[in-house]
Amino acid sequence: KDNEFDEGNYQNEMSKRLGTDHQDIVVAHEEIGGVFPEVIKHTERPILRTAPAPLYLLSKLVRENGYKVVVTGEGADEVLAGYDIFREAKVRRFIAENPDSNKNNELINQLYPWMERAPGNTPAFARAFFGKDLDLSDPALSHRPRWNTSSAIKGLFNPDFKMEADKYNGADTLLSKLPDNFKNWNNLNQAQWFEYTTLLSGYILSAQGDRMLMAKSVEGRFPFLDYNLVEFANNLPTEFKLNGLEEKHILKIAFADLIPESILNRPKQPYRAPDAMSFFSGEKLDWMEEITDSNYIKEAGIFNPAAIEKLLAKAVKRNGEKMSNSDNMRIVGFLSTMLSYKFMIRGENLNISLPPQPMKIIERG
Repeated sequence: KDNEFDEGNYQNEMSKRLGTDHQDIVVAHEEIGGVFPEVIKHTERPILRTAPAPLYLLSKLVRENGYKVVVTGEGADEVLAGYDIFREAKVRRFIAENPDSNKNNELINQLYPWMERAPGNTPAFARAFFGKDLDLSDPALSHRPRWNTSSAIKGLFNPDFKMEADKYNGADTLLSKLPDNFKNWNNLNQAQWFEYTTLLSGYILSAQGDRMLMAKSVEGRFPFLDYNLVEFANNLPTEFKLNGLEEKHILKIAFADLIPESILNRPKQPYRAPDAMSFFSGEKLDWMEEITDSNYIKEAGIFNPAAIEKLLAKAVKRNGEKMSNSDNMRIVGFLSTMLSYKFMIRGENLNISLPPQPMKIIERG
């Protein structure tokens, strides 16, 4: 429903081009917030984004229309270098090798054009952010900023829990398991390995993809993850995947006759959903009252109640809007962790009836 996240026009154009029998669901903030507990029941783990919720609702639509198996595109961005992080890593490596180049600002401006706060709109912040951790000897140069941003949630932990959590450094553990010949790979393949190992297996397929499908007894088929295709892509020259800063280059060439120019040449936009706004921009969600109670937070022993109170007050004041990337992840991480504690540790259900998820359905022939 939110224009910042909506790609409906492109979807409808593609459907018209292919002549498919197309249906949409238009998802609003309150529907994401309302269904979020059900999403966490199926992820069976804390998450940092609300994006699985609309897929859960889409799976419901698929099932209601009598389909049990769907073909889906997970893996295309990992296999053929479609993610912004690959473009970002290439730009950051160029900056590290050419710190005084007059091209640096121009390259940074080409990153994340879909963002409301795109780097080009905040040049000073962008230079500071993308200029961090530019150690060319770091095998995780491509992912270090993301890991540092995600780890900001540790600031919400209570001291005892944080002390325990700090004993486990996920980045160091991952780096200790690099393939033997990793250092001989090109930079793009190294970055792709990190995406395969972390985001794809631990989130895209598990929390966001397969589990949301199977929550409604729908099976997903992932042609881009066919091992023959993956092996083929891994052996391609890097410019066939990331050509300059154009992602999925070979795929665009291969399907140029099927895809409208407006889609083929549009800026890359990731699949996203509203985060903090889904919980604070409308009527208060009944299920949140219990898990945000300070006594319940103390009992769980994970978060610092004072830090959580401050974060929630900020979100309430702003109606969940204009929150930083870190704050959005903190909000979703906190809520999903407390729901996981309730469902998986205490073995309880919510003491309320979740509201129905009304969906506007549009049919097109």
